[in-house]
Amino acid sequence: MAGAALLVAAALGGCASIGPQRMGIDRSDYATHLRETNKEQLLLNIVAMRYGDAPLFLEVSSVISQYTREGSLHADIALGPPVDEADGGIGGSVLLRETPTITYTPLAGDRFARSLLSPIPPAALLGMIESGWSADILFKLATRSINGISNGGRDPLFAHTADSDFDRVIAVMGRLQRNRALQLHVEHEDGRKFSASARISPTLSDDEKADIDYLVRTLKLPGDRRGEFGIAFGAAQIAPDQLTIGTRSMFEIFAEMAQGVEVPAGDDDGRAGTPVADAGAPSALVAIHSGSRKPADAHVAVRYRGRWFWIDGKDAASKRMFLLAQILLSLNDTSGGASAPLVTIPTG
Repeated sequence: MAGAALLVAAALGGCASIGPQRMGIDRSDYATHLRETNKEQLLLNIVAMRYGDAPLFLEVSSVISQYTREGSLHADIALGPPVDEADGGIGGSVLLRETPTITYTPLAGDRFARSLLSPIPPAALLGMIESGWSADILFKLATRSINGISNGGRDPLFAHTADSDFDRVIAVMGRLQRNRALQLHVEHEDGRKFSASARISPTLSDDEKADIDYLVRTLKLPGDRRGEFGIAFGAAQIAPDQLTIGTRSMFEIFAEMAQGVEVPAGDDDGRAGTPVADAGAPSALVAIHSGSRKPADAHVAVRYRGRWFWIDGKDAASKRMFLLAQILLSLNDTSGGASAPLVTIPTG
């Protein structure tokens, strides 16, 4: 009996070891679920915008997980028992209880305006390109125009005709960037103000020279073989010797991504909106499928209006654009507030 009591006491006295034992499990589990729910929330907002609903983001601002260990000890002792019965017993139990507290903060007011309605800071976009992100993919997603050459838009709220040269311009920029023949460099950034330049390598192959000549001609840049151009922010070319980039807002990006939603039969009567019928309109940024059942192999899937919508797990191009949208949404929050959740797990 004394031995059993000691075992229960030892179990109850082991509370200090709960935290270290749970740390690795909790860290992995919370990271996985935060990542998955962020993806689901973004996809849900994109689908909702296709149906004319406003986006709503609930940010996880804190997670507090508290563990308690409870135990009980009981003993049954019989006095003068009959010979054919046990003379008593002792037992105990230990219960591990978790009580998580999660705090959500809606994205609203000034933070909503800064994160979703303001154009993406050009310095942030150029900084990503400078660190190695593909210029052609980023420009396809996040820019409205380059020196007045329009990316185009299919959503009725932001509809504008695409220029036939835009896709080739960004493809040439991406090719030159990968060959290090053209480098975009952010020289100074102070809040919304920045200075940046595009530098051309002094040693170019014949193909690279042809690409540079195409950019100079199409973007109306000086043809004096200069090795550097200034970069500015705007809807049209500001000066002859500058590369002027106009960026989209996150709201516009999501609206354009929403044009890739596969509208179920019966919802194409206006309930899911109607994209602009323009032969020059760009192709959809992502392919978002729909169906009555949840797919088995989806990168992310959500249920909306009684149907499932998802991005195929094998669609590398759509997954890449979706990932960039998540990153740009974080970069575009310039309010100074905490954008990452605080996870608190007592370990003592």
